[in-house]
Amino acid sequence: MAEESTEEQSEQPKKKNPMMLIIIGVVALLLIIVVVVAILVLTSSGPSPDTERVEGGAAPGTQTTIGPVVELDQFIVNLLDSDGRRYLRIKISLELSHRNVGNEVQNKMPMIRDLIIRQLSSKRFDEIATENGKQRLREELRNNINRHLIDGQVQNVFFTTFVVQ
Repeated sequence: MAEESTEEQSEQPKKKNPMMLIIIGVVALLLIIVVVVAILVLTSSGPSPDTERVEGGAAPGTQTTIGPVVELDQFIVNLLDSDGRRYLRIKISLELSHRNVGNEVQNKMPMIRDLIIRQLSSKRFDEIATENGKQRLREELRNNINRHLIDGQVQNVFFTTFVVQ
């Protein structure tokens, strides 16, 4: 009987070992999966340092980085509607091709503001109410401002506030 009890005790640890190995293997596999997913999520969350900037007149939001930005004061203009009761309140930021253009933009700010006011007040509500209309307005503003710049150009026009009442 004494021999039987020692044999039973020695068989029990042998049965636990394969089960413990399976549990440890599953936990290790899960840990590896969590680490791989975490690495993938962290590396895809922001632009990589070697990502090149999209040049030219790309649509806003399609670039991985932006150039220097000049924020303009708010504009409030009447829209060109038959009843004259609608107005546009807009705040605009200009993305510049390089830093040197910032000085030229600041020096020409009265002319640029006048240009923007005239462009905005020539629009009707139905022209700027859609996303396509807003995109056309961005392009028109960018092109009109660039005609007056010498040192560089405006890459993009961003609307940071856009309210029509």
